Amino acid sequence: MKRRIKKDIVLILLGVAIVAIPFLLRMKEQERSNRYMKAFEEEQNEEKQNKKDHKKKDSLLLQEGVIGIIEIPSLDIKYPVFEGAGSVQLNEGIGHMTNTTELCGKGNCVLAGHNGSRRGVYFTYLCNIEAGAKVMLMNRKKEKHEYTVKEMKVVNPYDEWVTKQTEGESLTLFTCAEHGTKRFVVKCEPVNNTDQQDGEKTDRRKGGGAIGSK
Repeated sequence: MKRRIKKDIVLILLGVAIVAIPFLLRMKEQERSNRYMKAFEEEQNEEKQNKKDHKKKDSLLLQEGVIGIIEIPSLDIKYPVFEGAGSVQLNEGIGHMTNTTELCGKGNCVLAGHNGSRRGVYFTYLCNIEAGAKVMLMNRKKEKHEYTVKEMKVVNPYDEWVTKQTEGESLTLFTCAEHGTKRFVVKCEPVNNTDQQDGEKTDRRKGGGAIGSK
């Protein structure tokens, strides 16, 4: 009888661990993401930091490859953007495809994120985005650009339409779909972006567009 009780207790503890471990991993990764974003945002206002602190934060950002922040308010998404879209970068946040336009630049900037990662939410709920939703980007040049979602499509993994360059500024987001056999792609266009930097009161259009804090 006692042996049966011990066995039941062990099974219960194992069940709790199976449920808790992914949750704890996501909490840990979210803390890391928040630290990256805090360092990045503080870097954007050098006047409020002494040179030693700024040098330390800048070193962290360069070492980890953080090049910006993406925010999608309607999906409660806010993550650091890393240069590159390999497993290392995508396990830390959102990755920038190196062969595409830089953040907030002229042309097609392409960002990738994991779907269903145990390390974080990332682009897991990107499939729930709607046309007209806002997407905000901030880069290392202190530029903050706002975009609106115009098109969503499921394509093959190597569809060149995803990374095809455009004459004007555009933003493309994508993640895995259909158990990794397809890609869910979101195409966005800019909202009259006039580079807004920290300390400025004017925006690209009346009503906002700057990346807020969580």
